[in-house]
Amino acid sequence: MNKIKLIITILFLLCLISIAKADLNISLKKYLDGKDIEKGSTQIYLLKRCSSVYAYASGIVLKSDAISSKNFIEISNNLLFKSVELMVIEENKKLEEAQEEAENNRKELFSNYIADGKKNWEKNKSHFKGSYISEDMAICSKLIEDD
Repeated sequence: MNKIKLIITILFLLCLISIAKADLNISLKKYLDGKDIEKGSTQIYLLKRCSSVYAYASGIVLKSDAISSKNFIEISNNLLFKSVELMVIEENKKLEEAQEEAENNRKELFSNYIADGKKNWEKNKSHFKGSYISEDMAICSKLIEDD
């Protein structure tokens, strides 16, 4: 009986992990559909995703436009800092814990953008156009305008 419970628990956890991973590869627009934008966890995720996409954009334009690259990384860091602040306020996390979690999340999301950007490059010779990454940039640029 204990083995059955263990197997069911493992299968349940694997399903949760695959659902969580699936959200990373859809556009922010699709992610935000049906989500309460006023909810702290939604805002935190949005800030982390935007921080990641700006870090990705910074790396893409680094060789061709160092000034834009620097601006993108500053935006990325500001967004990450805002996510940390919200985690401290909304989730009552300690500052160090929130910083570490946010940085780890950004690394993971950044890796997804790199992988998907490479796939998109192979498909149409663009890191952004024709992919959810360009949609994410559009949403995140509106977030920046609101500041």
